[in-house]
Amino acid sequence: MRLFYKILFLFIGTAVLNSSVAFSQDVVSSEAKAARIKLKGIYIYQFARRVYWPEKYTKGDFYIGIYGNKEIFDQLSGSYTGKLVGSQAIKFKFFENPSEVKNCHLLYVIDENKALISTINNSIAKQTVLVSEANDLVSSGSMFNFIYVKGSLKYQINKAKAEQNGFKIDQTLTKLAYNPS
Repeated sequence: MRLFYKILFLFIGTAVLNSSVAFSQDVVSSEAKAARIKLKGIYIYQFARRVYWPEKYTKGDFYIGIYGNKEIFDQLSGSYTGKLVGSQAIKFKFFENPSEVKNCHLLYVIDENKALISTINNSIAKQTVLVSEANDLVSSGSMFNFIYVKGSLKYQINKAKAEQNGFKIDQTLTKLAYNPS
């Protein structure tokens, strides 16, 4: 029960952070951009902690890959390197080329790279959780997708894709996910 309150507090805190900063899609101040990056980092870390990988992928270090966004890579690696996902220490990899992408538990691909998502999705292993940012990427193979709804950062979950690859997603993530219906 105590864990539930910690998780609830985390997500309420991110909601407050989300609503306290002007999140315009087009014009973004440097403070708002920094807050967006920090909030995405918090969500990505929670995705890593709240998705349960098949047992054979729970040994060794836990790798989070970032494709194409050095600022998010710097924020995440500065804040979360060495923290644990289960008993695995988190390490980060930065990729600039789709052919470099490999050996990640979780991979975040930014929205500017939408055209490459299909190539990347086909090249990554099934044990990789793909996180993207656009309105249509959940249906094209991403398991988590960041979207903006009325200026607030939300995420969607492609549960069918997750289950197809043997992942289990924590109920808290599922309940807090954006569902347009």
